[in-house]
Amino acid sequence: MKTTLLTSTKCLLIALAACMSIPAASAADYPTRSIHWVVPYPPGGTTDVVARDIAHAMAQKLHQSIIVENKAGAGGRIAMTYVARAAPDGYTVLVSDASLTTTPSLYKKLPIDPLKDLKPVYLFVTVPNVLVVTPALKVHTLADLIALTKKEPGKLNFGSGGVGSPLHLAGEVLRLATGMTWTHIPFKGAGPAILATVSGEVQIATPSLPSALPQVKAGKLRALAVTSPKRLSVLPDIPTMAELGYPKAKVFGWVGLSVPAGTPKNIVGKLGAAAAQALSEPGLRKTLKGLGATVVSESADDYGKLESEQAMQWKKVVRAAGIKPR
Repeated sequence: MKTTLLTSTKCLLIALAACMSIPAASAADYPTRSIHWVVPYPPGGTTDVVARDIAHAMAQKLHQSIIVENKAGAGGRIAMTYVARAAPDGYTVLVSDASLTTTPSLYKKLPIDPLKDLKPVYLFVTVPNVLVVTPALKVHTLADLIALTKKEPGKLNFGSGGVGSPLHLAGEVLRLATGMTWTHIPFKGAGPAILATVSGEVQIATPSLPSALPQVKAGKLRALAVTSPKRLSVLPDIPTMAELGYPKAKVFGWVGLSVPAGTPKNIVGKLGAAAAQALSEPGLRKTLKGLGATVVSESADDYGKLESEQAMQWKKVVRAAGIKPR
């Protein structure tokens, strides 16, 4: 009886040890299957387009396919919550953007804390915003637009991707810096807001450059200024806000990767290393530059610092603009 008991106990301990070693082994071998990247917006926007280009390049480095899924809605909260609650094994990854840092200031009750429940992995690119107007509007400079909005307060409509969306907050930064006045018209995403500006349903928008660049180049939108520190090679004739006398109108978006908070460090490291390798390729860098994005290629620590800084900035903007947390 004693021998049988000892044998059973020994077998149990061996089984437990084997089970405990599985996560470590899985983490060491990562990735052994397809990785799912979750984009918090519909297809076709800046975050989605940039993610798909980089995913293709990173899949080759990781020797596994990367499946890009769009889980749009609620200003990115659906996707953020989905990923934060997923298994922390590196197979469900969030394509993260500025909504990580704007959400905490806009909503009193959230199912997760984006800055605590999601861990930064890598920052791919930053993207400036561009102030655009519908071509039917008889303004050709920022000074013209400011004068018109002050002459006819509230008459012009400003289109955004929704209350509290990055596009909306970018517009508020510019409005506060310049003293412009307009009526805010929220849409369900940046894409519809851009189309509404093209059609003249609204007259003004401040989308991220990659999503608006095709329409600007086609003459369907008129660009008045960009929010980048320097002029952009894709729009060399368009001045910066700082150039025009508004250095406080600093705003930019970004695209990166985030994972559930409990994800092992070596998995985060492998994803980061694959991103660095992919973004070092001249072909990918040229593609991203052509979209109006700037490759920054920053590690998890640097990405985390950016998140903290931006969260503080957006909190001030929300307060100054009088946007009430929901």
